[in-house]
Amino acid sequence: PTAEDVKALNLRLKWQIENLERGLRYIPVDLNSAKIYVFVDGSFANNKDLSSQIGFVLAIGSETEGSTGFTLSSNIIHASSTKCKRVTRAVLASELYAMVAGVDMLISLATTANMVTDKLGFPRLPTVVCTDSLSLYECIIKLGTTKEKRLMIDIIAIRQSYERRELTEIRWIGGDHNPADAMTKATPNKALQQLIDTNRLTVKVEGWVQRPTGADSAQ
Repeated sequence: PTAEDVKALNLRLKWQIENLERGLRYIPVDLNSAKIYVFVDGSFANNKDLSSQIGFVLAIGSETEGSTGFTLSSNIIHASSTKCKRVTRAVLASELYAMVAGVDMLISLATTANMVTDKLGFPRLPTVVCTDSLSLYECIIKLGTTKEKRLMIDIIAIRQSYERRELTEIRWIGGDHNPADAMTKATPNKALQQLIDTNRLTVKVEGWVQRPTGADSAQ
């Protein structure tokens, strides 16, 4: 760590001491309509050593549909921001690795939560993946391809989970409404702050897939 890093850490610790009332608040969740959401984001080569930063935010709650998206009332249950250990040569790679990490944690938590809901007699919790990367969304949903063969294994694995309905929905959302933006950037949007302060977040949906039956229809 450099002297600047120590100074930044001390400023953060000072802010935490002076704002003890700030933190996560938890609201009641209706398990009959609840879903588990993961918002993922990756920043390509934005670290000092040109490595990528990947992150995700997991939340459980219910949504109210709007004309251009949905309003989420939820509780944050997990968040992660890590330096990507794998070499990334493109923006798609960093976004994909962020989704892999987020989906892995999403399925783990959903599996555990569904064990509880099954015993309580509640419906199983649907899982929703939200990304602001159009190229990644098209790779997963619209069977897009990439020239990087090393990425295909991860894409196929996520696509298989989606086809098996381990992932209920994958949505392409606006970048200004992605709370995971704060996990990867020094100057992020205000989505995470809004979610922490109010337990509510309005998200603009750019693309989604309706899955009423076995046949998917892209929107």
